[in-house]
Amino acid sequence: EEAFEELRVKLAFHMSLMFLCIFSILSYTRYFESMESFSMMAVAMIISAICLVIMKSNNNNYLLVFYIYSICGYIIIAFSLMVYHSRIHLVDVLWLMTVVFLAFFTVGRKLGYVLLFLSISVIGIFIFLHLNTQVLMLKELTMYQKISLLIEMIGAFSLNFYLFYLFLELHSYSEKKLLESYDKVKDQNTKILLQNEEKTMLVREIHHRVKNNLQIVVSLLRMQSQEVDSPELRGLFQESINRIMAMSLIHQKLYQNDNLSQIRIGDYLDELIREIMNLSFMEQSVHYEIKTEVGKIGLKTLIPVGLLVNELVANSMKHAFDD
Repeated sequence: EEAFEELRVKLAFHMSLMFLCIFSILSYTRYFESMESFSMMAVAMIISAICLVIMKSNNNNYLLVFYIYSICGYIIIAFSLMVYHSRIHLVDVLWLMTVVFLAFFTVGRKLGYVLLFLSISVIGIFIFLHLNTQVLMLKELTMYQKISLLIEMIGAFSLNFYLFYLFLELHSYSEKKLLESYDKVKDQNTKILLQNEEKTMLVREIHHRVKNNLQIVVSLLRMQSQEVDSPELRGLFQESINRIMAMSLIHQKLYQNDNLSQIRIGDYLDELIREIMNLSFMEQSVHYEIKTEVGKIGLKTLIPVGLLVNELVANSMKHAFDD
């Protein structure tokens, strides 16, 4: 946006300078040709001088300058087409095109479309109502008039070419900035992916270590339980081991899972119950069935759920069967 604004300021100043030079020369040449042509060029020269003074006083007035050129330029050309039939209007089409391009490029599309529609309308009216009259009124051009017309055409072509050059320059700048932004986004995405992979590996390692630490605690409890002769105390040790195994299994599932924040509750409960049954001292074959309407749950919810299910299953197997 800043580059575009700088370009418009540059355009307003350079165009004012170019207009002043071109219309000063054309005013001089048309002074010896006809007062009609001279008056049009003199008005254009005065407008250019005013716009140059505006730009010299404050660069922020570039929009005002573009509005003046777009609106006043269209009025002058349209007036020339409709009123002055004794001069050739060959270059006026180029001036209209300059006005439309300038409005599109600097002021906005709305004014550009309006001026485009008005320009087409004026040209259509001129062709159907005044062209035949002009053809009848035109006389053979002198060498001086041909040179003057050539100078005007060169000026009009130069301004259109300058506008086109600025458009290409802006397009090139925008494309360059777009590629730079794309490269920055690509680099940022690469860094984010690397950071995400590092954090994922770190979280997996944490879950793995927690699981290993809990397994060590389970092993220590089992060793302690071997030294106890009382069945009641062994049962208490087993209950503690089951609870720790319930939490250990959660961390095992998390580091084995692609999703490090959620686990499928059905898979977890199935493995938990099988683990409790394997650790029990029952000889009977027990059938169990898991029914759940929940797909996945997170770690904060899963730990209390695992402990609750552990208590329920362990107590069920402890008290559901006689002897």
